[in-house]
Amino acid sequence: MSSSYGKADYESLNLRSGTRGIDSPEVPGRRLYDVCMVFQYKTSKRVRFEERDDEYYNVRALDNPSEADKAKMQMWKQHRESILKSLQNCGLHLFCFYSRDRDQILVKIGASAQKLRDTAARKRYKLQMKKEYLSAYAEFRHDYPGRPEFRFNDRRIISHIYQTHTEDALDGSSIFKISDKIDLLHHIIQSKDKDCAGINPSRLLHQGELKAYFPIHDAQGIEKIKEFQWKWFWPDEEHANRLRDYFGDKIAFYFLWMAFYLKWLMPLAALGLFLQFIDWCARTPDNPTAIPFCVLMSVWCLALPHFWRRQEAKYAISWGSLDLVEQLEPHRPEHWGEQLINPVTSQVEPHYPLSKRIFKYLISMAAMSLAGCVCVLCILVLLLIRHNIKSEVHHHIVGFQIAIAAYVEISNAGLDLLTRILTDHENHRTQTEYETAFLWKGAVLKYMNSFFALYYVAFFKEHQTLFSEPMECLRDQCLLDMQAQLGIFVLFRLLVSNVFEHYYPKVRLWLRTFYYDNASCMSYMHGQTLELAEMSATEQQAKKERHRNFQQFDEMLLTHGFATLFAVTSPWVCTATLLAVIVEIWVDMKSLLESRQRPFPERARNNEPWGVAFEVYGVLAALTNVLLLIYTSTQYSGWTATEKIVFFVFLEHVIFGSKLMMQMVFPEVPQAVEVLALKQGSVVHRCLEGIKVESQMDFSLFRESRQQEDVQVFGHDLLETDEADMTLSLQDSGKSMYQGVIDEVGTLRVNIGMPVAAQK
Repeated sequence: MSSSYGKADYESLNLRSGTRGIDSPEVPGRRLYDVCMVFQYKTSKRVRFEERDDEYYNVRALDNPSEADKAKMQMWKQHRESILKSLQNCGLHLFCFYSRDRDQILVKIGASAQKLRDTAARKRYKLQMKKEYLSAYAEFRHDYPGRPEFRFNDRRIISHIYQTHTEDALDGSSIFKISDKIDLLHHIIQSKDKDCAGINPSRLLHQGELKAYFPIHDAQGIEKIKEFQWKWFWPDEEHANRLRDYFGDKIAFYFLWMAFYLKWLMPLAALGLFLQFIDWCARTPDNPTAIPFCVLMSVWCLALPHFWRRQEAKYAISWGSLDLVEQLEPHRPEHWGEQLINPVTSQVEPHYPLSKRIFKYLISMAAMSLAGCVCVLCILVLLLIRHNIKSEVHHHIVGFQIAIAAYVEISNAGLDLLTRILTDHENHRTQTEYETAFLWKGAVLKYMNSFFALYYVAFFKEHQTLFSEPMECLRDQCLLDMQAQLGIFVLFRLLVSNVFEHYYPKVRLWLRTFYYDNASCMSYMHGQTLELAEMSATEQQAKKERHRNFQQFDEMLLTHGFATLFAVTSPWVCTATLLAVIVEIWVDMKSLLESRQRPFPERARNNEPWGVAFEVYGVLAALTNVLLLIYTSTQYSGWTATEKIVFFVFLEHVIFGSKLMMQMVFPEVPQAVEVLALKQGSVVHRCLEGIKVESQMDFSLFRESRQQEDVQVFGHDLLETDEADMTLSLQDSGKSMYQGVIDEVGTLRVNIGMPVAAQK
């Protein structure tokens, strides 16, 4: 590559590779490029930069840039050339082409098979072995031909143990899945190891020098995933492996969790419909079926996370991530602090001491407390307004219930923004630390905001005053009042929130493109829609938003709370949640495949910290349902406080005792998984070290007789030497102490410069 990348250089690459159709995923042939970088080329598509006078593009009457724009574009060019040279110098293949409007440069990046193999060997990257080796995962090693002085007897040929995934690759790349290639290529780009580029794409994205950085979709892989969409709701092992191989462990675990949740909800939803019919017949949820359903729901909430962990272990052993060890994460590009040397990596990076972060934790706690009080106050005001119009037309009450549900969803979005600001202010070093802090702050605030209205109706509304106004439940039954409000919450999330989630990325993409093509605003007003067909498939993907797995889990956690926390009052909510989960899976699937950039595959052992969050919600659901049954139901209104407490303790012991029993009978990691892990470890060790399993039979008696010396057995150990027993002598001890003191005095005299008498 030349020292300067001008317009002719990029166009010559296009000409050598054919027309723009080479960028289309339908082009046959072996996949050469797996990752794409998008650089900003010009400040606007309507300014001129490096175009020649005889070019066709000047027919569009491009404007001359200002001096500031020209300096900025020149600076972008220098940075871009430096990055491209670094990528090429480390042995990567580049394919550069202009965007549709000639204001961005898209760079496809790929690596040869030998480069991938060398990187995998240096990184000790684990690849899947063949089925005869139990499909275990072993670190990649090159074949060792052996040394001539040993007549090549020490050679190790192990390339045959790795599973091949393509049939037409003759260059040795067939042992790598697409996700493996992307992972290794990403390591080559960002690592500072030998033969790597040492570029930090996250920092470039944060600084705005890079517009997008993403893996390129594979046409065949994405078509196989789209072929059977019903498998997203009921996945088999083949579909789970296909999801994992294409999107990585984290995204595969999310959709497998959703499918697992869907399966567990089905019997509960059927039972909920039956119990709801009984409630309608009795005209109240406060009937004899409440006790068994309360216990069943509580045990279900506690058992769900435990049995999902068992399922996670089964997937992890088949994906080679069961023994995944946490590694040192790179610091976030937003992380700032004093530049110090990291003692682990020996690289200079920002350091922010914990003593300073504690003060920011206190600020976050104060802001969260204030935000929680404001949310509670607003909900109380809405409840008071609803109470004051209860004697009017019935639909006014329903309207205020819908208003409360809308307020909760809108305020949750505001709390998301507040949580992000507070977490950014805390200046966490790694992305995992950032997401964990974001999760727990958001979970606490949203729990308070989303469920406070229901807790108030359940435990505080009846025969109490609110702002000096006496409060009463609907028909003097708080369970019935709470059932109506809970139904509005669930239906609002099912209908409104999922529609918003589905169309939000599409509208956002439309707005971005509308702003990007502001010259054609009149065409929108005349009913013409923007066509993205002129863009290449890679450029269309670059215009999309990045995929956020965090937001999907966050939405699912709230849905799980509405389904379980107050289920004893509304058994039909389980059925509504079943429909909501089906819609959520479909919306997330469409968003991932059509509206988002392809995410980088990430390895993971499980869904943590979300597994802990669902487990905490399970404990809260068990406590809440039992408290509702005892303290809100009229069945126990005649009981004394002591009797209620004893009954509460009894039910909780039954519920949590059932959980302990399940953990003892069904351990978190199944025994079959533990045995398979041990067998795989043994197979991997033998294959990598070239150890052959010999037969256990001893054929020495059948060998040809030879003259051998008889084995002689002695009466005792002749090699043992007699050692003198240790004796205590005060005289010898005194002499040793005296000699030690003399030696120390002599050393002291030498240190202070005094003459030392010669020893005789």
